[in-house]
Amino acid sequence: MKPLGLGIIGYGGFGEFTAQAYATMPQVRIAAITDVAAARREEAAARFDATSYADIDQLLADLEVDLVTIATPPWLHVPQALKAIQAGKHVFLEKPLATTLTDADTLVAAAREHGVQIQVDYVLRYVPLYVTLQKLVHSKLLGEVTYIRLENTASNEALHPQHWFWDRSRSGGIFIEHGVHFFDLCNQLVASKPVLVSGNAHTGSDGRQDRVMSSVSYSSGALAHFYHAFDRLAILEKTVLRVVMERGTATAYGWIPDRMEIEGTLASSDYPALEKLLQTKLTIQTIPAPEGITGATAGQLVQATLTRPDRTGDYANAIRAGMSDLVHSIQEPDYTPGVTLQDAYESFRLAFLSQQSIEQGRSQSYEQP
Repeated sequence: MKPLGLGIIGYGGFGEFTAQAYATMPQVRIAAITDVAAARREEAAARFDATSYADIDQLLADLEVDLVTIATPPWLHVPQALKAIQAGKHVFLEKPLATTLTDADTLVAAAREHGVQIQVDYVLRYVPLYVTLQKLVHSKLLGEVTYIRLENTASNEALHPQHWFWDRSRSGGIFIEHGVHFFDLCNQLVASKPVLVSGNAHTGSDGRQDRVMSSVSYSSGALAHFYHAFDRLAILEKTVLRVVMERGTATAYGWIPDRMEIEGTLASSDYPALEKLLQTKLTIQTIPAPEGITGATAGQLVQATLTRPDRTGDYANAIRAGMSDLVHSIQEPDYTPGVTLQDAYESFRLAFLSQQSIEQGRSQSYEQP
C-alpha cells in the first residue's frame, strides 16, 4: 500500500526527534515541513527530501499531504488542528489536546463533523514496561487496582522565568502541558471513570506555579495521587509510578521507564501464568507470619524486576507505534486505535479539572459532558 504523505508542523527539538522516527516508517513519507525558523525548515526539507513551506496554509494546500503531525507549543494546537481538519487532513497531535475545555470540545466536534481522524501522541501507552504493566493489571493475577501514586520531579533549568511554560494562558499549566500523559495512562489502568478531582499547588515568589498535585477518586473505588514538580536540577530528575493492587504492587522508574519492580502474593498454581506474562523467572520467598498482628499468617512472596536497556529506543518506537495506529485508523475506518479521541478528551478533561480545582480552591466533580 502506498505510504501516506506526512506534513510536519513544527520542527523544534522534539519535532526533529519525532521526524527521525517517522522517516524509518514504511507507512508514511515525509512530504512537507513548516516551521517559523526558515533555516531549520530548509535543513529539514533537504534532509528528508520534502517540500519546505513558510506557513501552515501553504503546507495544508499541498495535495501530497494526507495527514499532519503538530509539534508546536500548546496554545497553537487547536487553531492549527482546526485548519488541518478543514483542509481534510488527519492529525497526529502532540499533547495537550487543547488548553481550555471549550477549545477541546470545539476540536472534537470538528473532527467528528468532518470525518477526520485525530490521535494524541500518548507514548506511555506504547512503551514496553507500561505495556507489560497494562497486561499485569488486566490479568487480575494480583487483584484489582486500589491505588496509584505518580511522583514526577523534573528540572526547571531550561525554563527561564519568561518561558511560555509558566504562562497558563498559553501552556494550560503543568497538569495540561505535561500531566495528561499520566492521567491517560492511569485512566487506562483503572478502567473506570473519575468521580471527584481535588488539586493543590505551590506558587513561588516570582509567580511561577512550579509544583502541583491532584487527588482523584474513581468509580471502581480506586484512588490516585499525581504530583508534578518543575523545581529541581536536571541531575535530580526522577519519575516513579506505583500501582497498588489487592495482592501486590508494581513500581516503574523513569519518564520512559527502564525498570519495573513487581511483588505480590498469589496461588502457586498461577506462578507460571505470571512468569509468562512478565517473561522472566520469579523470585519466591517464604515469609513467616508477622509477629504481633492478630490473625496474620505465613505465605509466599513473589518478586520480579524487569529492565530495558535502551530508553531512547523505546521512546522512538512508541512514537512509531502511535503513528502506525493512526495510519491504521485512516486506512480501516472500523479499526479502534490504542488511543482514541475520546481517551484523549477524557485525560485532558481530568487535567483541566485538576487545574480548575487549584484555581477555585475546591474539589471538582467529574461530570460527563
